Amino acid sequence: MLNEALKQFINSINISNAYYEFEDSDIFILDNEDFKYIFVFENEQIYSYKDNEMILFSKNDFIAVLKNVLQAEKDKINSINLSIEKREMLILENKRVKNFLIKYFMLKVKLGKSHKFVSSILESCKICYSKQHFLKKNLKTILINLGNLERNIKENITRLESIYAYINTVRNEKINKNIYFLSIMSAIFLPLNLIVGFFGMNTKNLFLSENDYGTYYILGVILTIFFILFLWYQFKDKKELDLDEFSTKVRKKKK
Repeated sequence: MLNEALKQFINSINISNAYYEFEDSDIFILDNEDFKYIFVFENEQIYSYKDNEMILFSKNDFIAVLKNVLQAEKDKINSINLSIEKREMLILENKRVKNFLIKYFMLKVKLGKSHKFVSSILESCKICYSKQHFLKKNLKTILINLGNLERNIKENITRLESIYAYINTVRNEKINKNIYFLSIMSAIFLPLNLIVGFFGMNTKNLFLSENDYGTYYILGVILTIFFILFLWYQFKDKKELDLDEFSTKVRKKKK
């Protein structure tokens, strides 16, 4: 029978996916957007609490509910896993990942919710495993699967963060290259603008204005500037670290 104190206690609970103790009863709550189960354990009996009534629930039916919840989460994570793998393959093929930031945020939110949900169920099942001895054999497999699913979610979060970091690195490199290119162009054209501006002044006695070869002199100066910049660019240190080459050299030294 459902006493009034237990009824009030159950109705006052506002935390989902948790295990509670109340007098001689234990309460196991599974609450998600798609379902809500409240189980009460008394004297090695399982009851389902619904609409202020307790209905006797078999051990097999209780385990079946946990398996269905677990399978539903597995399907969600598998779908997210495929989405992450697809983007990893695009990166390996040097293809562009479109609208990644939006997809990244959506996947991160889904993984965060799943991790919170699975972790809370795992903790509740661990308590249930230690308290309800008649369910130990049945809960052992559930606990293993929940632990594996939790690790899978964490791995997907790490993979997603790695993709995000890689794409940000590539974008930053492109920005740095563009800035570098603009700096080179500025270094080239700024002296030229100064030369053109100087000789474009409408003043008397301008330098080389009366010289028959003045234009050639200025052209020679401009070409010299281009040549100096070209030499600087060619002979500057552009060697980058090749990890494969480095690892090969290390192995040769060891031999």
